[in-house]
Amino acid sequence: MYWRVILRNICSNWAGYIVTALIGFTLSPFIVHSLGTTGYGLWTLVLSLTGYFGLLDLGIRSSVGRFVARYVALNDYEKTNRIVSTAFGILLTGGLLALVASCVVAAFFFKSFHVEQQFQSVGRIALLITGFTMACALPMGVFSSVLVALERFDILSGVTIIGELMRAALIVVFLKSGYGLITVALIALFISVAEYTAMAAFAKRQFPSLRLGIGLIDRGTFRELFGFGIYRFVWIVANQLIFYSDSVVIGIFLSTGSITYYAIAGSLINYGRNVVSLVTDTFYPAATRLDAKQDLAGLRELLILGTRISLLVSLPLCLGFVFLGKQFIVLWVGKEYSVSAVYLAVLTIPQFTGMSQYMSALVLAGMAKHKILAYMVLAEGLVNLVLSIILIKKMGLVGVAWGTVIPDVALTAIILPWYTLGKLQLGVGEYLRRAFVRPILSVLPVAGLAYLFSVYVTRSTWGVFASEVALICATVGAMGYFLCLNPGHRAMAQDRVRRLFVRTA
Repeated sequence: MYWRVILRNICSNWAGYIVTALIGFTLSPFIVHSLGTTGYGLWTLVLSLTGYFGLLDLGIRSSVGRFVARYVALNDYEKTNRIVSTAFGILLTGGLLALVASCVVAAFFFKSFHVEQQFQSVGRIALLITGFTMACALPMGVFSSVLVALERFDILSGVTIIGELMRAALIVVFLKSGYGLITVALIALFISVAEYTAMAAFAKRQFPSLRLGIGLIDRGTFRELFGFGIYRFVWIVANQLIFYSDSVVIGIFLSTGSITYYAIAGSLINYGRNVVSLVTDTFYPAATRLDAKQDLAGLRELLILGTRISLLVSLPLCLGFVFLGKQFIVLWVGKEYSVSAVYLAVLTIPQFTGMSQYMSALVLAGMAKHKILAYMVLAEGLVNLVLSIILIKKMGLVGVAWGTVIPDVALTAIILPWYTLGKLQLGVGEYLRRAFVRPILSVLPVAGLAYLFSVYVTRSTWGVFASEVALICATVGAMGYFLCLNPGHRAMAQDRVRRLFVRTA
């Protein structure tokens, strides 16, 4: 039964991500042409400024997901409501601070940015509206965390898909009618409030005992939430350092134009990470529940299963980046940016091991063993920054890529799995044999196919590239079905497919 829940959550996350990505891909050019270069740049600036206010979350929402899953598993509904109420109070304070910060930036610091005079007042209003959106999203985000704890990713994805479709429709209608940036900000506010209101209603429906109250807020629960969330916050800051410091280093030591070539490769790596994380994130509530029951054997099985699934997804992606990256980049942004394929290949090296270790990180977080993990990632970020500065002077742009690769490989191939296996009392040999062997065997034909495509396809088109991807996916699917699923899982998959085509009386 639980395998069905995992499969449902993975498919739901992917559906939401695909719809969101497609809408973003098709809507962005329309918004650019409607708002103009300056207007769209100003909107990007507003989103960037208010995006930093998200750090006022302090990792609290992650804490809610962890503790709600834990106390629901223990049938302690009183403590569950204390967790939700206390978190709501903390994040409401954070939302008010975000609103105040938006007013301060709009009033005193907006002139520091190079914004044309005729856009100054529009930019300030859009900033205030977006700051209010963030002020609402912070406390109401508690309800999305409750749905995560209850493992209803299908509801989250459904709400997100409907919200994205409504946002796209409203933007197209109003921008075609001649409205501008302020209207875009108001649409974002309306959709955000509507989505979180729906999530609150669904959370109450899925967990009827859920209730908020000032009397449920207490200091002990605050310490419990903050004690867990602060290390998630350190983790988030460390990841910000890893993902965004490279562009700063390139801008300082080379040129802003060089950032584009590197950013193309980096954006593809981030897309790959997102695809894999959509799979592994669905295991987090299960890890928390198993830890609450002190089921170490169950955690070991969860780690092996999650690692196996993430490898089935990540290894074909990595092989595609290495062998077909140049094809895609030329089709996507043009031949003049084909050199980005070199940086993509280098940045892909740690992903062969790194993406599979997302599961290790989630299991550790579910066990509340994430304190040392936060320090590990922070150390990686600092080493990344130092190495990038050193190597860019010796090797240029590719040196920045190697500065990112070296600490990432050290953490994800050695330190993190060693630490996780120690906590789970799982042998290295058993872990490699059960989690890695079958997925690697499943993707060996993909390596051959991708290599042949890279050698013999000299003039690619979108149709040809889509055919290559389809053949690779079909190969991985077939091999994974026979090698990575046991007979029970295969029977269940057959039953699910049969239900799609046969109506039962």
